[in-house]
Amino acid sequence: MLEKIAEKAAELKRIMPDDPQLKDWLRQSDLWCWLYSYFRISGQVVSRSSVASMVSGELKEDIALSLYAFAGRYRDVYYDMSSCLAMDADLDAKTLSRWAGMLTDPQEPRREGSLYRLNSPIIYEWEHIPPHFKDLPRYTEELLKNSRELLRVKDPIELAARMHMELNRLYPYGEDTVLMSMTALLYCILRLGLPAPELSIGDIEYNKMAVKYFEDRDIEPFADMLKRSIFNRLDQVLGIIKQAAENAVQNEQEQR
Repeated sequence: MLEKIAEKAAELKRIMPDDPQLKDWLRQSDLWCWLYSYFRISGQVVSRSSVASMVSGELKEDIALSLYAFAGRYRDVYYDMSSCLAMDADLDAKTLSRWAGMLTDPQEPRREGSLYRLNSPIIYEWEHIPPHFKDLPRYTEELLKNSRELLRVKDPIELAARMHMELNRLYPYGEDTVLMSMTALLYCILRLGLPAPELSIGDIEYNKMAVKYFEDRDIEPFADMLKRSIFNRLDQVLGIIKQAAENAVQNEQEQR
């Protein structure tokens, strides 16, 4: 699967036109694909069309204003990611905490100077007790150091998947942890030069994968799903770009 993803990514890079409208569409579709994935795995019922409307700023009466506000905050984080990518920056705990500050409105007590939790909860849906909150700064910083290897390892998608699940295992941001582990995963995917996929699972499947990982550190189910989702997204984007190119040629011929 990695070879197929690499081939698709190389083809996308080769045929990507210098078209501002197309690039803007790709940015918006990155956002709505990822937000829709987050809503699904967090058990929130939000339709694809509603997410697309939120990202594009199209107001609809059946969409809560709080969701528009959340989509706007995530757009700001996405643009901040773009700046970090332009500088070829590794993901670190300071950056992730900055994004957490942009995305969350914590109701529970947090450590002064950071957004880490200050309690030791039991996560029943994962059958998991995370590490003590006093160890979170050290563990989280050590974990995110692995992002330095993202562009050098044989299977960077598996590394990104493992970092994602390890963040969940640490549970550093309390109830906002899945939001932030998804945000970290998005940055890793974008840094690999890949478009954001729509993950092909919902909350039940996701929680089962998390439990499986916490029990025996088996990342294969989640990593395989992530690779399939990335491949499908690449295939979709390539199809749209090729169709746009064919339409442009046809329009030019008609004008002659």
